[in-house]
Amino acid sequence: MRPHGAPIGTTQHVNAGVTTVAVTVTHVIDPLRGSGAALLPGTRAVGVMVEIADTGGATYDSTASGDWSIISVAGSGSPLFIRHGVCQTPDADFESLIGPGQVRSGGVAFSVPRRARILAVRFSPHSRAPGSVSWR
Repeated sequence: MRPHGAPIGTTQHVNAGVTTVAVTVTHVIDPLRGSGAALLPGTRAVGVMVEIADTGGATYDSTASGDWSIISVAGSGSPLFIRHGVCQTPDADFESLIGPGQVRSGGVAFSVPRRARILAVRFSPHSRAPGSVSWR
């Protein structure tokens, strides 16, 4: 079964309640190596590099770890704290207080079973299912 969603690199516009955001998965890093993440045995780290632009008339304020998810053949990946590297978990979330016209980018990481194939990356504005979009 082929997963649903747009190809990686495609920008999708999402109604996020009081504003609209344009979101893009720029690339997936699988496996994410050298991150300093504490992984359980039998799992690997996967990084997702994203860009989010507020194209509406109000501020978008959310959290990347809540808005982004990764789906594998084994189910949803668990958010992962990254100590260093390209997907390092920032002190201030890059999705906090994005004003109209602003563009932010960053990385989000997940723990998935070592041999599980990645099916999709999903963005759900304000961590809610309504309005979610996916990439494959």
